[in-house]
Amino acid sequence: MLADLSYEELLRYKPDQSKEKDFDEFWNKTLDAAKSEDLRPKVEKLNYIVKEIDAFKAYYDGYGGARICGWYLLPKSSKPPFPAILWFHGYGDNKQKINYYLKWLLMGYAVFAIDIRGQNGESIDNKSYPSPSAIGYMTKGVFDKSEYYYRYVYADCVRALDFLAARKEIDMSRICITGASQGGGLTLATAALDARPKLAIAEVPYLCHYRRAVEWAEDFPNITYIEFQNIIKKYPEREEEMFKTLSYFDNLNLADRIKSRTIISCAMKDICCPPSTIFAVYNHIKAEKQMIKMPYYGHSWETTINFDENMVELIRKYL
Repeated sequence: MLADLSYEELLRYKPDQSKEKDFDEFWNKTLDAAKSEDLRPKVEKLNYIVKEIDAFKAYYDGYGGARICGWYLLPKSSKPPFPAILWFHGYGDNKQKINYYLKWLLMGYAVFAIDIRGQNGESIDNKSYPSPSAIGYMTKGVFDKSEYYYRYVYADCVRALDFLAARKEIDMSRICITGASQGGGLTLATAALDARPKLAIAEVPYLCHYRRAVEWAEDFPNITYIEFQNIIKKYPEREEEMFKTLSYFDNLNLADRIKSRTIISCAMKDICCPPSTIFAVYNHIKAEKQMIKMPYYGHSWETTINFDENMVELIRKYL
């Protein structure tokens, strides 16, 4: 049974964007403000069991001074400057263990995997968000675009590129950004907000076409998009106010700003990140792009594991 529209319908599915008049101005001011702040980068060498790599715990200041933490990993099998992969994790998760990234180091790539502020890792969210909000991260500050949680997260992700740019051992002409689910959505947003990545690989991306995604949020697997329903059940009169804020952060509206080669995977039985929300974004991307559909997969760890072989091939080919 199809989880969404047919593949033929998805190829044609291109809903109108919903950009406010100050959309570009808003993001230009946000990024200028973030970049005006001191990055305060720091790396701490780790005594990691695999001696064929150099492993560090790295820190930098995200937007508004939130201290962002990540793994900064360098190969010993090749000489700098290294091409690098910037990694964003899924919703409510973290940067994983170092061993998760060893294959990329074996192939000669540096890795920078960050914890998203305030989620299940070591990055600190020092921001207080105005109420009301539902349980979770999705509705923090959702009635004010300047106070919304993902404004700070998106800027943090761009600042991760600033961290890499400050490292002399990194080849900034060969940067890939990637991640799955929330990480895929952050990959698309970062590629839209910063032209430095050469390659963006977004696996089953979240944060796409919010209106349709919220309409789909009926089952437990949709728990993140249900956060929006939960807040509007309490404040139904503020629904359009909420969607106006979300329009600034929806990859549907950011997609046409992407300049890097972009590869997106879509699990065709995914009811957490429905295929139509992903194709809606994909069909607005003007840069070189490729869609990899996964017909029999839902939104699961199995999907990511089975996409890994594609990742190896794609990163070797394009980075």
